[in-house]
Amino acid sequence: MLMRCCFGRLRRSFAVSAAFVATLVVIFAGCGGGGGTGANNPSTPTRGTTVLVQDAFSGAPVPNASIRIGSQNFTTNNNGSVNASLPTGSYQLEVSKSGYVTFQTQVACFDGAQIPVKLTPNLSPVTEETFQQFSEQAFAAVEGLRDAITAVQTANENTTQNVLALFESSSNAFVATLGNFGKLSPTKIGRSRGLLDFLSNWLSVTKVAQNTEQMRQLKQRLLNGEDVPEIDAWLANHPFQGARSVRELREMYPGAEEPMLERLFAVYQTQNPSSNFNRAMDGAKDIWTSQFPSIWEGPKNLIGWAIDKVWNGAGKVIITTYDYAKLVLEGKEQIAWLWDKAKSQLILAKVKNNEPVTLPQSTFDIVISNGKAHRPTIVTDYQINSGTQTLAITPEPISITPIGFNAYVGQFSATFDETNNLGTCRFTVNLSIKVEVPTDGRQTGNMIVNGTWSAQVIALAPGVTNIEPSSGTYTFQNVKDEVEIVYDPNSRPIVVQGSLMNTWSNAAAGVGIVGEISGSRINADVVFVPRFGPFMPTHTKSVTLNRQ
Repeated sequence: MLMRCCFGRLRRSFAVSAAFVATLVVIFAGCGGGGGTGANNPSTPTRGTTVLVQDAFSGAPVPNASIRIGSQNFTTNNNGSVNASLPTGSYQLEVSKSGYVTFQTQVACFDGAQIPVKLTPNLSPVTEETFQQFSEQAFAAVEGLRDAITAVQTANENTTQNVLALFESSSNAFVATLGNFGKLSPTKIGRSRGLLDFLSNWLSVTKVAQNTEQMRQLKQRLLNGEDVPEIDAWLANHPFQGARSVRELREMYPGAEEPMLERLFAVYQTQNPSSNFNRAMDGAKDIWTSQFPSIWEGPKNLIGWAIDKVWNGAGKVIITTYDYAKLVLEGKEQIAWLWDKAKSQLILAKVKNNEPVTLPQSTFDIVISNGKAHRPTIVTDYQINSGTQTLAITPEPISITPIGFNAYVGQFSATFDETNNLGTCRFTVNLSIKVEVPTDGRQTGNMIVNGTWSAQVIALAPGVTNIEPSSGTYTFQNVKDEVEIVYDPNSRPIVVQGSLMNTWSNAAAGVGIVGEISGSRINADVVFVPRFGPFMPTHTKSVTLNRQ
């Protein structure tokens, strides 16, 4: 759907005026359809329960994250941690921050408890330009899940680290990241079908996702004092601390049973072959990574198997990339996705140009990331044999900008609240904005928007019991419309102005821009106008778009 801006011509000096915003809102509203408080961080002693929040992909601490334990609110420090002094017991934990997916689980809090949480960033659609970046994140998510599995497997009845929260949050990142590749548009990798589309319904990922959720629900029942007959049945033959039932264990530790119940749960999950954890491992065993940088040692799967458990023998493959120096890898390595269709096994391998990597003997479909300026390379039905062989590839540059245009790209990220007589809604926006300016004097260019925005009702006005929809996440994927280009008397482009809109089943959003073209950049004011239920705010932000 196209949406035109009815603005007068702008000359050398300009600003986003009230008239510009009003015009965008009026046009946008004509297309149909009708804040929370900051968390307190009370002074806490050095002992108690510690929550450590890290980015699921980079492993970096996440400062200023909101932590809710039961009814108490905290905020992480610069190290991504919170120390909370709470009575021993079972609590609902919620970890949230703008730009990340909220994590929730039931935890036992006690003196010395450590709760690590891997928080998953919001994911925008995978495109040719972002294939390298998301491949790196997928590799990190798989390795993070491997570390969490090891932590669960090595836990015992004396463990103070909440390995279950670590596993749940790492599993969430893994499932979200691989699922995101399953949504990759086939046209984005230049073929009639997407070679990674199997990820959207691959049974191995489904096993991890479903059993992680079922494990979370069972743990919540246990810690909330509900009956758990499946654990009682296992305890009857495998006593824990001498207890042959959950009731006996609670009676052995009156007033402090939650820590022991959580440790029991970890032991139950690892030692019971039919537990949700071990069912999840049945999916995890099909996902492999090369042990980078020791790529000659061969990949291992998430539960530690070597390739001889599945394949008969291995060979060495040298991936040689033509014109390797032109790849925009930014200090990273190429990542190869290898899919064995016959065995339904996925291998993620970081590869160094012209260096051998050990891989199993089989036939694979392969997708290789080539940085952000070249399309992923696709090789189908590639046979790996014993010995050493060379796979030569020629990455194809991404034709981002049509001939006769200069492209300018910038990022619009914001979080803001809108309050009306019904309540308060929080909006989070992460958009990539590209403007294509013609070089031949034409008065129309293009604006293309990619990214996501989300909305969540965070407060209701007095007397209001419900607002629908209450939350949602929406995607711009290559949404494009024309923009107007204004020239000076010497035929130099000096101003760009225009807008576009996208609609979903229960929401819509418009993006408008007014920018001064100055050499290699556009200094712009960008306005974002979402419509979500009864809310339709406007948010304006200065954005610099740099010429590519």
